[in-house]
Amino acid sequence: MTDVEFTYQCEILVNPPVSRQWVSIKVFTLPDVLDDRDALASLIAHVRYRDSYASSTFTDAKTIHGPYVLHAITPDTFTAADPALADNEIRTWTELHAVWPPADREAMDREVYARFRRATALYRLPDIRAWAQHDWGEIVGSDGFHEFVVIDRGSGQLALVVASDD
Repeated sequence: MTDVEFTYQCEILVNPPVSRQWVSIKVFTLPDVLDDRDALASLIAHVRYRDSYASSTFTDAKTIHGPYVLHAITPDTFTAADPALADNEIRTWTELHAVWPPADREAMDREVYARFRRATALYRLPDIRAWAQHDWGEIVGSDGFHEFVVIDRGSGQLALVVASDD
């Protein structure tokens, strides 16, 4: 496993102006040779996973991921997720504070919910704040830090979906 095989493609950001909520979708090329566990390990090891999500200037962090210390996250930390339940969780979360504009709702349909439906495997990172939050991790996700890893073998992509707020 190397970063050459597991390649970062892009980030899609849905950031509606009506709330503090946002959704980041980071897309990676998924080599056929990686099974799900190795794909999760490659994601965790990738520099684009090391993101504080607290500031656009603090990406490529060395020791953190969102509110968590990076060393606390392993492939075994993730749990299998049901696409319909993941869809419902994110839809419910988006409706907490305000109605999102049509363009942002359409982006969510296209970039998040459609990915959940196409997933050949879906994993979630559970809330591990109780034992893995870093010293200023409370800044991110006062309404939750929702993280899903979408594996789509048909398209050869892995998408990291993080829905949170600041």
